[in-house]
Amino acid sequence: MCRDMIIVALPTTTALNEVRLGVDSVLKMIESTDFKTRKAWNEPGHSHFLTFSTYHKRPYLLDPRICKSLAKSINRAAQKHEFAVLAYVFMPDHVHMTIFPRNESYDMCDILWSIKQGPSQVANNRQWIETNLWQPGGGHDSNVANSQERINNVNYIHQNPVRKGIVEESHLFRWSSANWYLTGEQGEIFCTRGFEIWE
Repeated sequence: MCRDMIIVALPTTTALNEVRLGVDSVLKMIESTDFKTRKAWNEPGHSHFLTFSTYHKRPYLLDPRICKSLAKSINRAAQKHEFAVLAYVFMPDHVHMTIFPRNESYDMCDILWSIKQGPSQVANNRQWIETNLWQPGGGHDSNVANSQERINNVNYIHQNPVRKGIVEESHLFRWSSANWYLTGEQGEIFCTRGFEIWE
């Protein structure tokens, strides 16, 4: 089902280390990339910067019932597929996440299916929405191979609600890991800091 997954082809690790992409650069890269359809890279040791959107960008994730269902689904998928959630944010019409598969062998298609299937079924069965929950396709999946890029992606994710004018400070947004990074209090999704994995 992931044959139509949209993947971001990132610059080489060396180039990223030299440029040291910041939040603004990540944003520009996402907006300017000519997205192409191909298989995801299931590379051991890589984390994945994920973006997937609601159907026709409808603001379904303003509904806390759907957000709670999605959070539970992510927690279940993380246990089933043994991946760590490094950061996340649920915007009204899309989701950003950075995850790290702990096993050398994994399949991003299976992981995304496990994340997205549950809340979609719940939302439709309980008639919270009148369409599909998610836009068809796997979404954007960027392989991330170096620490600086992971940090940039985490910052980009946490700053999304601030850039959109939803909150003034990132930790005030409920459906985000930003507050956990600031206070250490776990939110709806169990997260892991990168240094707990790589150091």
